[in-house]
Amino acid sequence: MTTTPGEVLSYLASLAGPLIAAAGFVSGVWYRMESRVENARKEARDGVEKARTEATNKNHALEKEISDLKLKLAEEYASWETVRSIESRLTERMDLLSESVMKMPDAVVDRIMKYLALKPAG
Repeated sequence: MTTTPGEVLSYLASLAGPLIAAAGFVSGVWYRMESRVENARKEARDGVEKARTEATNKNHALEKEISDLKLKLAEEYASWETVRSIESRLTERMDLLSESVMKMPDAVVDRIMKYLALKPAG
């Protein structure tokens, strides 16, 4: 069986239509998928940027809160040196007060004795 060039050309022409249709279908699907992938990438980039912005804002807020707390601590709380000074003064006063309290019974007895000594016998 011999084939003529016209038959070969006719055969190729009959294949061209389905091949072109298949190529169009594949390129259409490819284009559509590429578009979806690009949209997904854009959404991901936007999401990452939004998360980064929120994290940065939270970080700045926390840094401000920490610096405010440091300032409050510096303003409101006494230093260890101040606490030691107050403790030392209180201890000295308590020691003096303790000595006075311990001497009170003797002083009371002495006064009673002087009172009884001055009282005329009746």
